[in-house]
Amino acid sequence: SVIEELTELQSIQSRLKDLRQDDRQGVADLSAEVRSIYRQLQARQAAGDIGTPPESPSYDALQEYVSAFRHHLEELERQRPGGAFFLGRIEVNVVADAVQVPTAETVDEAQYRERNARVISEALNLVPGVSIQRIGARNERGVFVRGFDARQVPLYVDGIPVYVPYDGYVDMDRFLTYDISEIQVAKGFTSPLYGPNAIGGAVNVITKAPAGPLNLDMGAGYASGDQVNGFLNTGAKWRRFWIQGGFSWLSSETFPLSGKWRPIAPQPAGDRNNVYQTDYKTRIRATWTPNASDQYTFTYANQKGEKGSPPYAGTDEAVRPRYWQWPQWDKESFYFIGNQSLGETGYLRARLYYDRFNNLLKAFDDARYLTQTKPSSFTSPYDDDTYGTVLELGSRALSRQTLKGSFYYKDDTHREGNLGEPERSFRDQSFSVGLEDTVHLAARTFAVLGTSGDRIKVLNAEDYRQSAVLPFSRNDLWAFNAQAGVFHALTDSSKLRFTFARKTRLPTIKDRYSYRLGQAEPNPELREERSTNWEAGYSHLLGRATFVDAALFLSDVSNVVQRSYISPNLYQLRNPGEARYLGSEFGLRSSLTRNILFTANYTYLSRKNLTDPSLIMVDTPRHHVYSSASYQFVRRINLLADFHFEAGRFNQNDAGTYGRSSQIAVVGLGGVIQIHKGLDLQAGIGNLFDRNYFLVDGYPEAGRNAYVNLRYRF
Repeated sequence: SVIEELTELQSIQSRLKDLRQDDRQGVADLSAEVRSIYRQLQARQAAGDIGTPPESPSYDALQEYVSAFRHHLEELERQRPGGAFFLGRIEVNVVADAVQVPTAETVDEAQYRERNARVISEALNLVPGVSIQRIGARNERGVFVRGFDARQVPLYVDGIPVYVPYDGYVDMDRFLTYDISEIQVAKGFTSPLYGPNAIGGAVNVITKAPAGPLNLDMGAGYASGDQVNGFLNTGAKWRRFWIQGGFSWLSSETFPLSGKWRPIAPQPAGDRNNVYQTDYKTRIRATWTPNASDQYTFTYANQKGEKGSPPYAGTDEAVRPRYWQWPQWDKESFYFIGNQSLGETGYLRARLYYDRFNNLLKAFDDARYLTQTKPSSFTSPYDDDTYGTVLELGSRALSRQTLKGSFYYKDDTHREGNLGEPERSFRDQSFSVGLEDTVHLAARTFAVLGTSGDRIKVLNAEDYRQSAVLPFSRNDLWAFNAQAGVFHALTDSSKLRFTFARKTRLPTIKDRYSYRLGQAEPNPELREERSTNWEAGYSHLLGRATFVDAALFLSDVSNVVQRSYISPNLYQLRNPGEARYLGSEFGLRSSLTRNILFTANYTYLSRKNLTDPSLIMVDTPRHHVYSSASYQFVRRINLLADFHFEAGRFNQNDAGTYGRSSQIAVVGLGGVIQIHKGLDLQAGIGNLFDRNYFLVDGYPEAGRNAYVNLRYRF
């Protein structure tokens, strides 16, 4: 994707208009910025065949080149197969001439397709600062971003919040990648336009849009564990109207354990027990574009899924085995996104949505998954729905500033109650008002200032005690956020950034009101979590083909929600905690030769509980490395090898016992052969050396596995 460069060129064009034609220094400064953009694209092999920028152009020559350069990149973006849905982005302005703030990293389709990442959790694992979270007893995966979990880094699809209203989590393994064009990850310094709860960042999944008069992208695959997957995406684009539709599915019976796995009673050698899954997703979109700047889109999306949860396969006798299955994990969404230009310098963007989530959990007596007679067995349905809107107003009426304001409203309802019990209902309303100002301080320097106010209003919260439904006490909350960042280009090829962000997270319904299967006492008075995030970053282009980026970050977190034990087997969530997350990131991308592309990133993360240093912070590795090398063997064959390493991860099992997770050193191999124009055959092996490892005690990960995929597109 070349969106960041496009928006930078838009900004340069706007600033050129404000220059006098005889301002040689101003022209020279803007010319240097253009050359820097060109070199960055060249390093990513994304510049196409546009000519090299002139070294010392006149005002007219620079204006002509920038216009041609922008047009060239727009054509590349339009022709990119499965291009992204523009209005799904939050941190990019397409209509207003606003600079792209370089705080979000993007993973595009080519990257995760090449690595056979079938769900978004696998795609996000490619981003520095991101690590996988395994919730073993629920057979779920989420992510941590610089130490913040999925409740603190909300998930969006096309700018629409999609996390589960009840607990703020979302199982990222339920979201397939086959209709996704790119994923944006904002870390620490996060636009206030996202709304509340982005205390540690935000993840925005951007779906596809048609790139031409008729597009077709289809494929199917098979993998170890009797995994079958397939997808069909098609779209048509006319002058003022386009439509897009897609269907995808993924189902598997199991996954193979490593040959080094030592069998125990609940889990023999071979295949993992009760990890079946089936997921289907349908998306239909219709869009009207009356002119070049306005667009109105309606989208309908439907996901249906079911899954099993593997039994505990560790050696801790204090862990009580769970025999759980989810015969239903369904999500249905309706949303409208519209963009209306306001003159030549402004726009109004509106997102309206309605979302339904139905979930059914069954707990059985034993590994036969047939009877539910024990006190620990139950059938628990969830019925959640949410609706809301996000309004965004932007203007570049001032020559050196871009102002953006937002209003966020979300209404969440959660209904629960095991079979045989009366239904209980919970309802929250969330509000957020945000303002962001991007200011050009000098030719090579700009600043971004932002602030927002968040509120949660509790409309209903029902308790179930002594066979009666009674009201919980209700507590409304306010929270305020502020941030500032300065971005400066030292030279044509090097940039500095310094950011500060004061962020908050409001407690979820589950945080305040859940008994957690009899292990916890609710706390309706729970307060918001707060974090102060700092980052210093530096990026540099070495020569013509190597790009490096480094960052230091620090987060001081207060009001941390943590367990406070009332008795040996009963706790309550409270806000006594103070924590510090400290770390660094380093990324490298280099075209070693015309046929070889090498990427690598390293993350160091230290998390400490300052209130109680003996309390171990779990589920994040201290060291995390990802690297890959792709080789264009001949014109039709591309080979890829990748390496994933992590160490220093602690975990806490279902009995509350702390342990250290395995060191991970996993190698994968894959390749793609172009059989015919548009027809590709992909095959590969994951965990090549059959490592036996786990992220959480008692829940081993997959051993050596293989896959094969066939894809056709035009």
